[in-house]
Amino acid sequence: MPESPATPKASYDVVIIGAGPAGLTAGMYAARQGLTTALVTGTVGGQAMWAKHVENFIGWQLVTGPELIDRFHEHVHRFDVDCFEDNLVNAIVPDGHDGFEVFTREGLALRTSMVIIATGKAANRLSIPGEAELVGHGVSYCATCDAAFFVGKAVAVIGPGESAADAALELSTLGAGPIALVSAQRVVAPEPVLAKLAVDPAITLHERRKPVSIEGDGHVERLVLAADDGTEETLDVCGVFIEVGSIKAADFAMGLVEVNDKGEIVVDKSGATSTPGIYAAGDVIDEFGKQIIIATGTGARAAMAVNRDLKRR
Repeated sequence: MPESPATPKASYDVVIIGAGPAGLTAGMYAARQGLTTALVTGTVGGQAMWAKHVENFIGWQLVTGPELIDRFHEHVHRFDVDCFEDNLVNAIVPDGHDGFEVFTREGLALRTSMVIIATGKAANRLSIPGEAELVGHGVSYCATCDAAFFVGKAVAVIGPGESAADAALELSTLGAGPIALVSAQRVVAPEPVLAKLAVDPAITLHERRKPVSIEGDGHVERLVLAADDGTEETLDVCGVFIEVGSIKAADFAMGLVEVNDKGEIVVDKSGATSTPGIYAAGDVIDEFGKQIIIATGTGARAAMAVNRDLKRR
């Protein structure tokens, strides 16, 4: 992308907040349609940067997340997009004239006709020894993304709810195993899901167990658990899938657009939010399937809708 200009333009057709797969795609589509475009982001890449292997992005049989983001970044660089990195948005304020001002914690202020929020989400972490060091080397926050790499291998899934139960069942379906489903409390999920867990020979429940550490030399080899009485047990596993919820990355938009009970931004089929002129895309929206390829599609959709609406104005 071009380096940030010394001063921003007087106004933009669209300001895109976030530079993960959705934000980068939206930036490329918007600029390609001739819109004056700014992209504001803390960091580039989002959760895709954690992916050691990506084999489900069409056209790529195997690529790392950082490599894929580099190619996205390079593609956007071909177009006229003002990129303001290391800027965290803290407010979007309607200007009273069918537009908005976007403010960052670092003091940047951008005037724009339209906004696309593409801030994604961040998985909650366990914050235990070995977790951060082994992300992408056996530690994963997405069973749908990485289950296929663990066929025939012992893994653990950590989490108390339906997402963890679904991850364990998905891993089993794709041939991983044995699978330890670990929860500090009783696993809470719909009865049909619990019934499937109970009869799946590949899955063993380890309830009332708290993960203490993830161990391994360059890749996951063991997961250490502690029981309520303080005793510890060690599971020999090649992978640890962490399913303990996520942090919503668009707190600045709360009260401005409608969100659901998960904190996701509610959008219509074009990506429009409840506030005219504000669109959203990627993992931050109430869209099924938190995947790179889906995020890019919603980014393209939002940019196309913004272009349509500006023409109608």
